[in-house]
Amino acid sequence: MVDILLDTILDIVKLLPFLFLTYLFLEWLEKQTDKKFENILKKHERLSVIYGSILGLLPSCGFSTVASSLYATNVISAGVLVAVFLSTSDEMLALMISSGASLSTYLPILLVKVIVAIPAGLILHSFTKRKEINIDEFCEREHDDHSHGILYSAILHTIKVVLWLFIITLLLNSIVELIGIEEIEAFVRANNKASIIICTLLGIIPNCASSIILSTLYLESIISFPAVCAGLLANAGTGLIVLFKVNPKLKDNLLIILYIMIVAIISGFILQIIF
Repeated sequence: MVDILLDTILDIVKLLPFLFLTYLFLEWLEKQTDKKFENILKKHERLSVIYGSILGLLPSCGFSTVASSLYATNVISAGVLVAVFLSTSDEMLALMISSGASLSTYLPILLVKVIVAIPAGLILHSFTKRKEINIDEFCEREHDDHSHGILYSAILHTIKVVLWLFIITLLLNSIVELIGIEEIEAFVRANNKASIIICTLLGIIPNCASSIILSTLYLESIISFPAVCAGLLANAGTGLIVLFKVNPKLKDNLLIILYIMIVAIISGFILQIIF
């Protein structure tokens, strides 16, 4: 239990800078008296899909948590959010590099994630109605009166999200520990024919353990390249946990998850045909 607690704390600590800077930015944005910055964001939003796809590749799921909060305040569209989620590498890249895997092992996975994330994000963006940036509504939900300045508000938002993340992540880590990583790996191994769907379902679990399991299975040649790509495309790390915390529109959140899973599964089967 102590190990689970320490792992959970470590996971959360790594996200603290991302969360704090995000809420500091949102508080600053709200204080702007004109629409210049908002208009810049709208004008370059299609490019934001590409930027988000690239930033998501960086190790850890920091940018997916950032994207969730930006989406909840309408700073970015659902298309940008999905692009970040699909490209998020979470612990995959760090694990493969630390295990001594060659560039040819993980570079194709990263390329697939970007190649899939950009068009998937642009398609959703084109079908999504643009909403006005509304940080006030977000702050009202968080019961923030802004009477103490933007720094205080940013710290308050960060603490609230961190507490939520800690509880959910601790629960998920405990479940993984209870089931056992070896049991999960054995199940995937025994159902290899359905590995693309199983890996997608495993990847959608909002926890770094899922990306670690998928990466390990691939390195041990237990799952195929299409299967690991499907699983890692679906994996957005703790970004999904933050999304459900900061965005009260449950239907939108579920549709985003469904869209990501469909994209991941289709991509996996296409890769299976190619390879």
